[in-house]
Order: sequence, then structure tokens, then C-alpha cells
Amino acid sequence: MNPKYVLASSSQRRISLLKKFGFSFIAVNHNIADEPKFEDLKLKENISIENFVRQLALMKAESVALNYKNSYIIGADTVIFFNGKAYGKPLDLKDAFNMLKEFAGKTHEVYSGISIVNIDKNIVATGYDKTWVTIKPLSDKEINSYISAHPPLDRAGSYGIQDESGIVESYSGSFENVLGLPVQKFLHILKEHNLNQSFCP
Repeated sequence: MNPKYVLASSSQRRISLLKKFGFSFIAVNHNIADEPKFEDLKLKENISIENFVRQLALMKAESVALNYKNSYIIGADTVIFFNGKAYGKPLDLKDAFNMLKEFAGKTHEVYSGISIVNIDKNIVATGYDKTWVTIKPLSDKEINSYISAHPPLDRAGSYGIQDESGIVESYSGSFENVLGLPVQKFLHILKEHNLNQSFCP
């Protein structure tokens, strides 16, 4: 028997957030090896950043849905948006340094897309949330120290809003959204499909 909820992600932050809200679920990695780039889709389809994160979240959910046809598959994706450009996880430490150098002392937007897919029930729903984050002014030495203390390679934008003595100066909007799960949008989708009273199988 398939589990009621499947999270199409191995992100420990997303797993922790779902557990915090009382969900019983299993987590499996999505099957998207080569994620599309915002700049490419912007040129081809004139896609907005809002629809881009929704599309990525949906792709991740759909990539595992055939294996769990009567389960509710949860997909999520987070990107940083700054000066018209989307930033995901850094390619390497040099890329992480360059990202943080660019963000230092400025405000950027964090978009997280969310999707729920259930093949048997013909449910496909998506949403997104946005949070504004301001990074402290940082010297090169401070950036390198931060990267050494907080490995950046699995983090969109190369930083974590939750880091103790971190580099985030302030934020406006959802904290959980920056962690990688737009919780309020997710709960809204559940309510739309009468799932908010049945978190556990």
C-alpha cells in the first residue's frame, strides 16, 4: 500500500518542516537530473519567476508520481531572484563566494514553489510564496569565514537564514519559505482539496 504523502525531496530542511506540522510521509529524491534554467525559459517562453518556481516544483513531484499513483506527491523548489537573474545552489565554493559577494549589503527575493500531485485522483495543484531577504554588508574575509563555517553547496543562494551568527540582516515575509517550503501556500492547497484534516494516513 502506497503512503498517503510522499515528499519528492531529500532536503533535511523540508523534511523537518513537514514533520513539525504533523505530517506522516516518506521522502524520496526527485528524478530531475538536469533542471531547466530560468534564463533559458525566459528567452524561449517569456516565463515569469513565479511560474518558473511553480513549474520546477511540479516537475519534481511528477518525476516520482508514477511510482506512487494513489499518493499525494509534494514537490518544492527554491530560487533566489536578484537583478532579474535566478540563483539556485552554487556549483562550487568559488560560485558560492561570488553569489554572496553579489548579495552582500543588498536585498533580494526568495521564491519557493510548491506542488501536490495525485494521479489516481487527477489532482495537480501549484503555488508559490515570496520573501524579501537583506544580507549584511560583508568583506571578502567574512564571506570566506561564513562559507567555511556553513557549507553552502546544498543551499539556494549559498546561505541559510537559520544559521546562528549568520549573514542575514533582516527579512520580510515567510521564514519557512526561505528554508525551502512555502508552508502557508501548501496548507492552502491542502484546504482546497479537503486534505487539511487528514495529515496522517
